[in-house]
Amino acid sequence: MEEYSARGLAEIRRQKKKKRSMQKFLGFVAIVIVILGLYVSKDRWMPNFKIDNSGYTDDEITVGSFPLKIAVGTKYKACTLGERLIVLTDTRRYTYTASGDTEKVESHAYSNAILKSSDERTLMYEQNGTSLRVDSKRSLQYEKKMDDPIYVACLGSRGYTAVITQSDQYVCELHVYDNSGDEIYFRGCSQRVTDVVFKADCSGCCIVSLNVSEGNLVSEIMSVNFSSPDTEWTVSSIETCPVKACPYGENGLVLFGDTMYVCFAGDGTKVMEYPYPGALIDASCSSAGAVMMFENKERRSTTLSIITDPSTGGVTEAKLNEKFRHVTAWNDRIYMLSETVLESYGYDGKAIKALELDQPFSGFEKTGKYIYLEGHRTIEKKEF
Repeated sequence: MEEYSARGLAEIRRQKKKKRSMQKFLGFVAIVIVILGLYVSKDRWMPNFKIDNSGYTDDEITVGSFPLKIAVGTKYKACTLGERLIVLTDTRRYTYTASGDTEKVESHAYSNAILKSSDERTLMYEQNGTSLRVDSKRSLQYEKKMDDPIYVACLGSRGYTAVITQSDQYVCELHVYDNSGDEIYFRGCSQRVTDVVFKADCSGCCIVSLNVSEGNLVSEIMSVNFSSPDTEWTVSSIETCPVKACPYGENGLVLFGDTMYVCFAGDGTKVMEYPYPGALIDASCSSAGAVMMFENKERRSTTLSIITDPSTGGVTEAKLNEKFRHVTAWNDRIYMLSETVLESYGYDGKAIKALELDQPFSGFEKTGKYIYLEGHRTIEKKEF
């Protein structure tokens, strides 16, 4: 009787063990089936998952058409390259066609990346880093790794690039590269270089520096030719702090300072000086002229100043009803952006067209008849 009971207990334990093993096996099979089902049907559920949880996926920008949707937490910079739109984030460089299709997506490891465009080329470089690259419409033109950290880099025509770096021997160093990435000019500088403006044929450039004179911050401009170590001309102690510089005429220069506009001919002769009527908001320059926006806090007004021919000393001023934050000089018109409207003006100071905006935008890019408006979470394309 005891032997029979022992056999019965052993059989019960064996049956229970067999049942548990079968349950585990069936559970494993069920998990495998669920995973395979999710994988096979991923095209149906993955897009919805990414859109609803954009802050937790790897998608930075949506694709397909405008407006482009920017994911939460994604910082970006944008510029145009012909009819294409280039968008640079902390991790990728996107190239979009005019219809909003993604033409190319490239990963990058640049920290604090700066993006610039000129003459149908783009320049991307690491501020306070050592990497830079120049791209044409179709491909990478060249990429470089500098020995010292980069302060600022400037893009000229034909893909020429000026790079200002830190230095152990000088205040900073200027390196100039041709369109193949070969160094064609070097200069050790005794002042802090803030900008470089190439001559039209890229045979030389004007170097804009920040200096100190009698306790005041001043600007200095030096013209050089890449085929000679000598300086062509120098203008010192310009009583304004350099903000931005643009080409003017035959190898001349327009300097936007913090307190005044100054224009120089190709031989260094001063053509015009214009003290600002208020605090400078933004400035821009094109072949048609120079434009500046000012804010007068006492009068609570904004003024647009236009200079089309510096040799005459004439300035056209227009009072603006909106508080604009950004201005771009184009060859045919002037474009200004506020939080509520995008307006175009002629170089005669007269308003031409206005586009009401349904949300605030921080900036815009123009190519042909289209405007790309840059918002916090979206990039919109408008015909304007």
